[in-house]
Amino acid sequence: MIEFVILLGVIGGWFIAATTLLLMLVFGKMWGLLGVFLLVLGVELNKFLKRRYMGVIVSNSPRAREVARHIFEMNELIILSSYAAALFLYIVVQKYVEIVIKVPAG
Repeated sequence: MIEFVILLGVIGGWFIAATTLLLMLVFGKMWGLLGVFLLVLGVELNKFLKRRYMGVIVSNSPRAREVARHIFEMNELIILSSYAAALFLYIVVQKYVEIVIKVPAG
C-alpha cells in the first residue's frame, strides 16, 4: 500500500508540472493559475489519503505510523515543488525561445 502512496505522489507531481507548463506555454502565463487549482486538489487528495491510511492501516505500529507520516509529507513536498519546477521551466523556455528568435533576425 505504501508503494502506491509514493507512486501516487510522484505521478501527481509530474501531472501537475506537465499540465501547468503546457497550459502556460500554449495559452499564456495566466493559465498557470489552473495549475494552482491542480496543486490544491493534489494536496487535499494527499491529506484525505493520509487520514484514511493512518486511521485504518497503521493504527497498531508507532514506527509504521511515523514512516507513513513522513512519506505523506514527502508527497506534499513533491507536489509543491513540481508546481515551482513548472514555473521555472516556463521561464527557461521563454528565455530560450526569445534568444532563438532574436539572435538570427538581429
